[in-house]
Amino acid sequence: MKYFYLYKFKSFKKYINMSNLIINQLIEDGVVVIKNAYTKEQINNLKNFSKDIENKGNELLLEKTINQKTKAQIYNYTTHYDKEICHKKKFYENDNIHIIEIVKGRYDMSLKNCDKDIHTSILEVVNHLIKPENRSYTWGLLTSSVNSVDGHWHRDTVNINGDAEENGDYDDSVMVHHMKPFYFTVLIPLVPLNKENGTPEFIRGSHKLTYKESINKEHIRMDTDLGDIIIFDGRIFHRGCNNISREERPVLYNMIHRNWYIENGN
Repeated sequence: MKYFYLYKFKSFKKYINMSNLIINQLIEDGVVVIKNAYTKEQINNLKNFSKDIENKGNELLLEKTINQKTKAQIYNYTTHYDKEICHKKKFYENDNIHIIEIVKGRYDMSLKNCDKDIHTSILEVVNHLIKPENRSYTWGLLTSSVNSVDGHWHRDTVNINGDAEENGDYDDSVMVHHMKPFYFTVLIPLVPLNKENGTPEFIRGSHKLTYKESINKEHIRMDTDLGDIIIFDGRIFHRGCNNISREERPVLYNMIHRNWYIENGN
């Protein structure tokens, strides 16, 4: 019996070490992949969940085409890379969902209210960086049709260190050099991700760097299998890449942030 307990202890110790490696990589690189977080059954359930989101979104988009009262609004989608740029994006919403057309063939559909649980592996990582009582989260779906194009380079967070200059120059040094993590994005791919269907691209470590400091830093793209998840600090420079495969690329996401961070693009 003692050998059984010894085995369990070693397994637990290995689990703790792996958890620490994941957390350390997230802190250091700004992005990490957790392998085999979801089982096949859980992924199938998430596929059904994503279909529900997509159906709600498509109903709203269809309603827009036949009812002039629900025509697209304009969303001020601000990105920060070499400059701060405000992109005018099509935006739709009702009581349950809001939708942003990020680029041609790609939509961001987020639920306004959803009590679906976050995976325990995600919470175990985020708990080390944001206390449960100090955070909020959102569920959403990123669609990518066949032949969709590259997205904009951006951070998921807006610059919270004041307004940009008229020419688009901005200063986010306080946010990246002096602030603790306050925003995380979790990607849950519902198909294996690869360079053909557009696995996202990140600039390693740029969650701690200004744009000028990030120039010539390593760009990374990580293929994933079903069940894997990607967690990244919202301050890291990244983009979604074009989908040149013959299949759509649905990716669920969790947005987890400190309660004080509230963003409104309207």
